[in-house]
This record gives sequence, structure tokens and C-alpha cells, in this order.
Amino acid sequence: MKMDWKPADFQVPQTLSETIFQSLKKAVIEGEIKPGQRLQEKEIAALFNTSATPVREAFFRLAAEKYLVINARKEVLVQDTTKEEVRELYEIVRALDIVALRKALPAFRPEDIGELRAMTQELGRLYASADHQGYLEQNLKIHDRIWSVCGSLSLYETLSELMSKISIYRRKTDFAPFSDPPALDKSYRDHVRIFELIEARNMVGLEKLIEAHWGEEFYVDDGPGPDGPEPSEGGGPGSNAKDPIADIRSKIVP
Repeated sequence: MKMDWKPADFQVPQTLSETIFQSLKKAVIEGEIKPGQRLQEKEIAALFNTSATPVREAFFRLAAEKYLVINARKEVLVQDTTKEEVRELYEIVRALDIVALRKALPAFRPEDIGELRAMTQELGRLYASADHQGYLEQNLKIHDRIWSVCGSLSLYETLSELMSKISIYRRKTDFAPFSDPPALDKSYRDHVRIFELIEARNMVGLEKLIEAHWGEEFYVDDGPGPDGPEPSEGGGPGSNAKDPIADIRSKIVP
């Protein structure tokens, strides 16, 4: 007789190697283990009360994902990332962000648009209060929310990994994105426009905007971004132009 029973949802237990891998990865991303720091196989094994084998497996996986480096002397070091490498990561993010938007745009539901409106309004509040850290976190939440609609887990996870690696550089250098007004202003203008273009289902406009959106904070000291200088938005001493930031903020107020 067939048994009339099904188990409740359950979590498949992780292997010890997977536990070590996830724990070390999280520690590197969150800055608990610093770039350039050496990891000792025996020390990690003792922390997890295990043999060297699962630690070695975790090290190899982390090295394959570019979180660790295993040098010619078999030393295991946390990957150190340069400013130029972060620029290259942003180039990849730009390209994949466009792919994610192409996939996500037809899938946006009215409730998704409503959530993005509220998130962009909160971004405007953080912008107005000059809360740079809060602005950065909300900024990334908006992008993450958009990517989550794309319908491709592989694409979503790849973008998330790239952003994690960029965050390691920020923590290492104490780099404060958007602490410079030009980068902050451009980012906020972009985000209001991103919301408008998503609401209008305008992929052509989104592609053009995203090509110059990512990494704006790195161009404050180095001159114009990848697509040249930003067009003048008016304002400034003696200008008769209306405040562009106040103008774009008004567009997302229901």
C-alpha cells in the first residue's frame, strides 16, 4: 500500500566544507578578514574542529571565485583589489545590468512598480539629508530589487557577487561613495530617471542611462565619466534656472 505521507519542507544539511566556505566568504565580504591577510589551514581547521581536508576544499573554491589567492609558496591570502580592478568590475556590472533590465522590464507588475516608487522616494529622503551611507545602502537595494525580477538566478547571483567584491574594496580603503556632491547629484538624478523609464517600459532610454551610471563615484577626482562630462543642469550662484534636484524629486511623488 502506498504511504499517504509527505515530509514537510526541510533544509538539506550543508557539508562541513560548504559551511567553512560560506563562513570565510562572509567574513571576507564584511571585512572581518582583511585583504592581504594570510589564512592558516591549521588555524581554520581548529576553529571548525575538523581536519585539513574540508578547509583545503573551501580554500580552493574561494580562490576560484577570486576571494583568496594561493601563491607559489602555497600561502593562502585574501584577495586584494585595486582601484583599476574595481573599475573593470563596474564595466561588467554595466553590461550585465542592461541584460537584467531587458529580462526584468516585461515582468514588472504594478506592485513591483509601487515598491520601486517607495524605494526611490526613500532614496530621495536620504539624498536630501546627506546620509551618504544610508544612501549607498538604499541605492544598492534598489538595484537588487530590479535584478530580482529578471527571472535568471544565475544572472542575479553573478551581479550580487560582483557587488560583493566591489564592497570589499570600499571597506579596505574606507572609500565613501557619494561623499562628493557631483557624484551624489548624478546618482540621484539617474535613479529618478531609472524609475521613470521602468514605469514607461522604455528599454532604449534605460540602456543609454545605465551605460553611464555605474561607478560615477570613481570619476569625481579623475575627470568626466566614461561618456564624457555631464550636461549642465543649471543652478549655481547667479543662475535663474530652477533647482533640478527639486524638480526630479517631484516626479516620483504620487
